[in-house]
Amino acid sequence: METAATKGFALRSVLAVEVSRTGIVGNREFFLVDIDERLYSVPKDPVFLGYWTSYDPDTGVFSLGRGTTTVCSAVVRHAGGVRPFVFDDRMVDGWWAPGPWDEVLSHVAGRDLRLAHCAEPGGGHDVHPVTVQSTASLAALGSELDGRPVDGRRFRLNLTLDVGDVPFVEDTWAGDVLVVGACRLRLGSGIPRCLAVEHRPDDGDRGLLMQRRIRELRGPMVSDWGPGVLFGMYADVVEPGRVAVGDPVCMES
Repeated sequence: METAATKGFALRSVLAVEVSRTGIVGNREFFLVDIDERLYSVPKDPVFLGYWTSYDPDTGVFSLGRGTTTVCSAVVRHAGGVRPFVFDDRMVDGWWAPGPWDEVLSHVAGRDLRLAHCAEPGGGHDVHPVTVQSTASLAALGSELDGRPVDGRRFRLNLTLDVGDVPFVEDTWAGDVLVVGACRLRLGSGIPRCLAVEHRPDDGDRGLLMQRRIRELRGPMVSDWGPGVLFGMYADVVEPGRVAVGDPVCMES
């Protein structure tokens, strides 16, 4: 399982998560906003993939770092009340969260950026609260350019499920309810992949043309939004609950 406190930043593996109706608690609870007050698209600056963030809800401390170095750390103090932010085709409620990180991130990006904090747990998800992929689908993608298996972090999906050896079996689950640990998820549509999947997670290298590889492997694909390059599935939360590595996975009968 992979999470990132801030949308688009380095992922970290966790052994367990709490899934709320609005998303995974602690995942994508912060996001960057450009000068036009819209969501800032990280594929424009893959350099952020090398930065990590963390947030302790008990102390309110937000930290930004790179590698083993903590660049800045401070208590989050919201500025103003809850307000809507533009997330492409939807609106997300949140607060401004000013702090030393704004200057650092603006310097890295070469433009003015500000941090915002979602009003709901995991509210910074893309379209639906949870995303899933299977180990067989990842294996079908082959290897990175250095010969290692394709890094699943490329796709920034929440749950990677070991459900057998059939690639893309998860695509057949649309509309079904999947029970994972104490959580029940209703699977939705396939996920159209953007330029973010082209960047190797550790260094942003784009030598492996992942979108082309998926197209060559899967052929023509159509999503709810029209033709696209699909990998992984969206899911809505039917029943919140805890999910841990090694939990059983089954279809609701």
